[in-house]
Amino acid sequence: MGISDVGFLELLDCDPRPTFVVVPTQTSLPIYANPALRQNTVLHDRIVKLFQSRHGPFWDWVTAALLPDAGTGRTFSFESICWTRSIVRDKWAVIGSNDLPQLKNDTRGSDQGLVKEAGSASNAEEVDYSWIPPDFLPEQESFVHIINTLDWAQTPLGPLPRWSGLLQQTFNQVLADSRPIVIYWGDGLTTLYNEAFSKLCGLQHPSLLGKSVEAAWPDFCEKIKSAMSTSASKHRAGSSGEDEWRFFVQKPDGSSEEKYLRWSIIPVMEKNRCLGFIQPIQDNTSMRLWERRTKMLINLGDMLVTARDVSSYWSKLIQELEACQPTYDIPLAILYSVQGDFQLSTGQTCRLEGCLGVPSGHPIAPPELQLDERSQGLALSFRKTLESQNPLLLQTRDGTLPESLLEGLTWRGFEDPCREAVICPIRPTKEENVLGLLLLGLNPRRPYDNDYRQYISLLGQKLTTTLASAVLLEEEARRHRNIAEQAAFDQARLEEKLTMQTREATESVQKFQQIAEFLPVGMCFGNYRGNIIFANDAWRRITGAPQANPLTQEGFLSCVIEEDKPNVQRAYEELHRTLTVTIEFRVPRPADDNYPLQFPIGSSPSFEKAGLDLFDDGGVRHVLGSLKADRGPDGNITQVLACLTDVTLHKKAAEEAIRKAQQAENLKRMAELATVGMYDMALDGRLLGANNVFYDMCGIDRVDLSQVSVKPFEFCVVDQDFPFLKNTLTTLVREGKPQTAELRLKTQWTETDTDGDQIVAPRWVLATFMPVSNSEGAIQTFTGCLSDVSLQKWQFEKERQRKDEAIESKRQQENFIDMTSHEMRNPLSAIVQCADAVIGCLTKAQELIHTQCSTCGSNNNLPKPPLVVNTLGGVYQESIQLLKDSVDNAETIIACAQHQKRIVDDILTMSKLDSNLLSITPITVNPINIAREAFKMFEVEARRVDIDLTMVVDRSYTELDIEFLDLDPSRLKQVLINLLTNALKFTKNGPTRNVSITMSASKTRPEDRISSVQFIPRATDLLLQGGEHSPPVPKQNKIYLMFEVKDTGQGLTEEEKSSLFQRFVQANSKTHVKYGGSGLGLFISRRLTEIQRGAIGVASSPGQGSCFAFYIEAQVPSEEALQDARAAAEAVGHILRSPCSTADRSNKGPFTTKPTKKLLGPQIEGVLLVEDNLINQQITRRDLLTSGCAVEVANHGVEALEKLHHTNRGDGQFPLSLVLMDIEMPVQDGLTCTRKIRELERTGLLKGPRIPIIAVSANARMEQILEAKAAGCDDVLVKPFRILELIEKMMAVTRQLDKSG
Repeated sequence: MGISDVGFLELLDCDPRPTFVVVPTQTSLPIYANPALRQNTVLHDRIVKLFQSRHGPFWDWVTAALLPDAGTGRTFSFESICWTRSIVRDKWAVIGSNDLPQLKNDTRGSDQGLVKEAGSASNAEEVDYSWIPPDFLPEQESFVHIINTLDWAQTPLGPLPRWSGLLQQTFNQVLADSRPIVIYWGDGLTTLYNEAFSKLCGLQHPSLLGKSVEAAWPDFCEKIKSAMSTSASKHRAGSSGEDEWRFFVQKPDGSSEEKYLRWSIIPVMEKNRCLGFIQPIQDNTSMRLWERRTKMLINLGDMLVTARDVSSYWSKLIQELEACQPTYDIPLAILYSVQGDFQLSTGQTCRLEGCLGVPSGHPIAPPELQLDERSQGLALSFRKTLESQNPLLLQTRDGTLPESLLEGLTWRGFEDPCREAVICPIRPTKEENVLGLLLLGLNPRRPYDNDYRQYISLLGQKLTTTLASAVLLEEEARRHRNIAEQAAFDQARLEEKLTMQTREATESVQKFQQIAEFLPVGMCFGNYRGNIIFANDAWRRITGAPQANPLTQEGFLSCVIEEDKPNVQRAYEELHRTLTVTIEFRVPRPADDNYPLQFPIGSSPSFEKAGLDLFDDGGVRHVLGSLKADRGPDGNITQVLACLTDVTLHKKAAEEAIRKAQQAENLKRMAELATVGMYDMALDGRLLGANNVFYDMCGIDRVDLSQVSVKPFEFCVVDQDFPFLKNTLTTLVREGKPQTAELRLKTQWTETDTDGDQIVAPRWVLATFMPVSNSEGAIQTFTGCLSDVSLQKWQFEKERQRKDEAIESKRQQENFIDMTSHEMRNPLSAIVQCADAVIGCLTKAQELIHTQCSTCGSNNNLPKPPLVVNTLGGVYQESIQLLKDSVDNAETIIACAQHQKRIVDDILTMSKLDSNLLSITPITVNPINIAREAFKMFEVEARRVDIDLTMVVDRSYTELDIEFLDLDPSRLKQVLINLLTNALKFTKNGPTRNVSITMSASKTRPEDRISSVQFIPRATDLLLQGGEHSPPVPKQNKIYLMFEVKDTGQGLTEEEKSSLFQRFVQANSKTHVKYGGSGLGLFISRRLTEIQRGAIGVASSPGQGSCFAFYIEAQVPSEEALQDARAAAEAVGHILRSPCSTADRSNKGPFTTKPTKKLLGPQIEGVLLVEDNLINQQITRRDLLTSGCAVEVANHGVEALEKLHHTNRGDGQFPLSLVLMDIEMPVQDGLTCTRKIRELERTGLLKGPRIPIIAVSANARMEQILEAKAAGCDDVLVKPFRILELIEKMMAVTRQLDKSG
């Protein structure tokens, strides 16, 4: 293989220099990069990003490779690397890098600076006419590119190659200069400038290049030309003098930047000819801004140092900021003072002290600012400033300065909206808390550069120093005030103290002078003769001596009781020998003595706490005297001091103490003989004393408690009761009140009953604990007794067991009744529905026979033999009669089932009455409809036994304009059924068979005098149990409904009437044999009327028939209830008016025709029937299908939940509109299933609105019905029921749910 076989890419792969290939016409990305470029990831990524951005000088150089008039060279400097471009087959551009730029060998790098003009076509092909300035830094490449790409041919200067050498040299020098310099060249003064000057041009760059001075600077051209003329004429530089330009540079974002510029004009001369001018620019912006801001800080400091306190400091700060001129650097100012110390947890409240440029009520500056953890907007920025205690920059571009808050502000200075602001914390020193926060809007025409930051820093320092001065002055003033106040206070205290000490000294002198008069001890002085020369009032009060001075010895002895005078004489004699004598004697107490005996103060124990009766002194005082004699130098007594103390109380106390000790001994003997355990214990449970019964109860031996420490409660009380005992003793010590507790001891209680059997039971005691306090009131011990209550506890336990057995028996009885009711109602429901089905089928057969016969009769063209006619007529009549008999038999079955249902209802009602659980549930109904329903229930039976059964509504009812009332329809109907049952039972065998129902109403309670019957008084036991079960009715809404049931039966005697309305009692002993019955109907009727605040009575005579009447209390319903009742009545009427309704059959009982068309509304399309009884399941399913809805059957709750997911509420197609739920089912009962369905609805696992659920059960107790509704059922239908009752209930429930949404 030769060298000609080496490929182009193989050469590039081996090249160590980074190289890539592009298609200039398709410049999405390089089509090739050699390994050297790929290994340099930084350079590779930089090139890829350049191609993705599609702009920049390097991009323009690469893409201009195949353009004919591109005017670009073959080399380019990018990323400090010199790149070489080679074109292969006019299609691919190979861009390769070199280690160093090769400018010397480049055709563009000649020493002439600018290329020579083209001499020939061949030279044009070999020479690049691009203009190359001196070597620049990479960041200057963009400006150089602009110079290269500008169409200079359209300017007075002409193309770059044709520029003069002087212009080229001058421009190269300007470009290399870092100062802003502009050149005006030629007669047209064409504008040229370097990159530094382009930054002053703003958005006008590069459009100013190549323009005349008039077009470039229309506002300053005259001034510039004037300077040019001066400098050209003088052949030296000219300047703007003292003038400066305040220049506003237009930035790329559309904003302006404030600049202060000073310039000069330098002529470019050649051969005394001015070829152009150079204008160097000096940027004095920093100096001018520094002067302006320094002046502002100086003025601010001069004003703020005059503040004498912090409050005036804030006002002066706002005033000076407002007075500052010019206002360019303060377009906006908001000042807050910080209240109290800043806490991160609780936040801080800031109060607005003033603002500039903010209208009143603007949201950017609320009067108060709460800086807590929920801070938002500027409040959050203020909080951050408090936390950092450093200036915080806010900007609109990063969202820290919300633009929404800047709307509506009155901007100062340039009147441009601020894009930046800074929050400065103001504090006296770095160690102290921030006292204020100043928000300053930054100059919108100056960047926030280092100069601006230094200005803000100096402003913060100025505010800190001036605030520190104000705080120090305030503190100094406060300190001076405090010193003055303290000095005045100290002086006042000294004066008060001096006055008090002076007064105390005076009082002390007076007390010392009167001490003898106030001492409770009698004091006296006697002379050598024995005469008393001084005695205080206490001495005279104790002795009763007369007010004589001096008092002789004989005068004193006259005050002593005669029996004690010899003792006093001996004491005087003893005094002469020993000089000190103590004597006790008695003195009589005068009858007019006004100084009763006083308890001594501070005695221990005090007489008050001891409870001693010491006021009976017997008319004498016991006196204890102490005498001390002073002997003179001659040995004779010169003076005697005597102190007498009234010890009458002490003598009485001693005598009383002896008596108490004797009583205590007697009580101790009594305690030993007591039948209860008595004890005395320390607070730690240590036994101090106890009687024998206590030791016997606790099962411990008597020991010497002074030698042995015994804590009986710790081991004689059972472990379960010991914590209770400790709590009781703790309460005793805490409250200081007696406590009681029932405790069990570990000893056994035994007793023998009347049969001689021994009873052994735990020993129960009733323990009493009484605190015993010392003289200071502190509890030291406690005492009490233990009473044996084991017998009472044993008896109580026996009674409790009997009660539990009775309750359990009652529960089993109720369960039996519930089970019996449930098991009887299930087949009754099937019987009633099957009988209805039989009647429907027979009625349909009658219609078919009538239709067939009518068809045969209408065909008169066919001849009929007489024998055939007679035969067919006989068969027809016999068939019709058989069908009628069958219908009557089916109706008899229904009547028997209804009778059986009434017996079950009576048993259930009786059970509720016994348990006092029967409740009244009023609903809004039409009373006439309730009476008619009861009436129609007996139409078939009355017709069967040939009884004329009628119903009359009295005029009193219609006059009250009654449409609906609130009452319990089931309880009302139950009473009517019981009375009608008795009326038909006792009338069917009489010669005259009439039974009537009369219905009336009144606003007042019916009384015996205005009624045809005598009402039975209310039952005593019902009054004791609390009266009525129904809620009270306001008087203005009360309506009393009265019903009378009259019959023409055999009547009742007075004796028979007296035994009516009692439990299990009938009129006489033959009634049950002849008529049957349980004797509960009238008793239940009486109770049902009484719990509805009514009464029942009877009027009857033998052979004249009977009249039973009762009344109940009803209530006028509310307007909302009336509207609901009317809507329900209209829906039921719609059902009854349908063509298939059985209400049209006037000659049959109610609900005797099976519907043959759709009775259910459109809202009921499908029903899920959950029933475990197969017979009821089959019958109900058939009736529902006939009523026009789809039916799905489930045998228990689990199966119902499974099928529920296959309906339209889950993932299936069955249109589920309602669920009929049996309660008692195997596997899973109906209540559990209902709860799970509601849970599925709450969790969203079932689609659509709430599913109506009707509980269909034989459980008829109210608590069972309420339990079903609490589980989630919308209503309950009790078995047995008829199909139209079920349909009416289904439509009522769905309508109610639709109404509630």
